[in-house]
Amino acid sequence: MKKSVNPKALEITRRFFQALNLAIELGKIDGIKGFCAAHNLNRVKYATLKGSIDKPIEEMTYKCIDVDALAGICSDFGVSAEWLLLGRGKMLKSDAQ
Repeated sequence: MKKSVNPKALEITRRFFQALNLAIELGKIDGIKGFCAAHNLNRVKYATLKGSIDKPIEEMTYKCIDVDALAGICSDFGVSAEWLLLGRGKMLKSDAQ
């Protein structure tokens, strides 16, 4: 059986990497490796997922990110959960800017 992924889950994944890239650019974390180490996540999975996010779903080794990663990006860098999950509002909470 072919696994499908809800398009909304892919949008969340794209926003996650958008927020992570901003945190890296701002020097708040040293990269995917540092983020994954801080949250006990599989670095290979996240590097692979980031590199294949725009490929057709059939070509993606990993389909979704972990809830731990969503919580981590919000708590560590002030990313708005509403923006991350629903695409509404601004990326950063006003108290994080």
